[in-house]
Amino acid sequence: MGTLVSNISYWEKASLLNGFDFIIVGNGLIGSQIAIKLKKKYSLKKIGLLDRSPFSAGASTRNAGFACFGSITELMSDCKYSSESDVSELAEKRFKGISLLRSEFGDKNIGYKATGAWEIFTSRQEKDYENAFDNIHYYNKLLENVTGEKETYQAHSTSQFGFNDSGNGLLNKAEGQLDTGMLYSTIAKTVSELGIIPLYGLTISSYKENNTGVTIQTSEGYQLHCERLILATNAFTKNLLPSADIVPARGQILITKPFEKVPFKGTFHSESGYIYFRNVGDRILIGGGRNNFIKNEETHSIENSKEVTVFLENYLREFLLPGIPFKIDMQWSGIMAMGKQNKMPMVENISDRVFACVRMGGMGVSLGPVLAVEVCNLVSNS
Repeated sequence: MGTLVSNISYWEKASLLNGFDFIIVGNGLIGSQIAIKLKKKYSLKKIGLLDRSPFSAGASTRNAGFACFGSITELMSDCKYSSESDVSELAEKRFKGISLLRSEFGDKNIGYKATGAWEIFTSRQEKDYENAFDNIHYYNKLLENVTGEKETYQAHSTSQFGFNDSGNGLLNKAEGQLDTGMLYSTIAKTVSELGIIPLYGLTISSYKENNTGVTIQTSEGYQLHCERLILATNAFTKNLLPSADIVPARGQILITKPFEKVPFKGTFHSESGYIYFRNVGDRILIGGGRNNFIKNEETHSIENSKEVTVFLENYLREFLLPGIPFKIDMQWSGIMAMGKQNKMPMVENISDRVFACVRMGGMGVSLGPVLAVEVCNLVSNS
């Protein structure tokens, strides 16, 4: 715990550090949308958005820009650990979240494109494809009331994309892609316009409840006070809630330099969603692969892993871009939050004054709008 800062001004103490009705910790896609929903519902309340970084340092600005709710093999995998109703409910929340993002902020402002999303199978995954194909009717029926489509998933050849060793694919018509930077910037603009107070560059080290609210101590030595505290710190929540069922998961991404002519366009998944790739303009982006190094990637370290980098480069070279020269322009990592087996987000009262909205399972883009409403309702009922 840092030493309390004593050399602060009257103005800082009177107006900036105290008197908050709500403080949300975590300026990512989840935390910022919670702040927006609360401010729109309680316009006269003083709301602060606290984060250790100028913008999110977890996954919100480091994701691949997929507007997705689940491929068939991902849903099939989920059904091994969760009930059919839970899998359907989670897919519905993700789908509804994408729809809300589009309606609330506008496709143009978030760079949304209704590309659909392909699930790709190689010859060594022929049994996986056959199993998924045999279950198309079941999952189309499961999601019919979610997407409004009788055939959310359809079987198609993928030969037109030029991938090596691939011919079978399943198309999810209801998914798409967006621009992560545009999405975050649009949400941040709304946060600013609503008068939500930025408390960036501060790291919460502890908090303590009392009769008047919650006192927050930061590592930088500042002390803040609020009526209600909301934790939207996702993978980093165990620092504050050690017993929470949260496992960090590092997701790594590579993006190529621009091609004179982009080899393929679209949004794609493989291996139950663990590998994902798409075009970004005239570039190709690829991410994931952590299923091959699962324990090593259960980390809070933002540094890139050489073994994952090599795996993704080889996947590009051998499968996606056979015979096509490419150069990697950038690579980065983001930290997601998983449960040991539970994929459902953790949205709950920790106490009368403290709430948590964490464990997005790598789906924070789609879940944000829906979970923000759930938190707002929790707070209203407390």
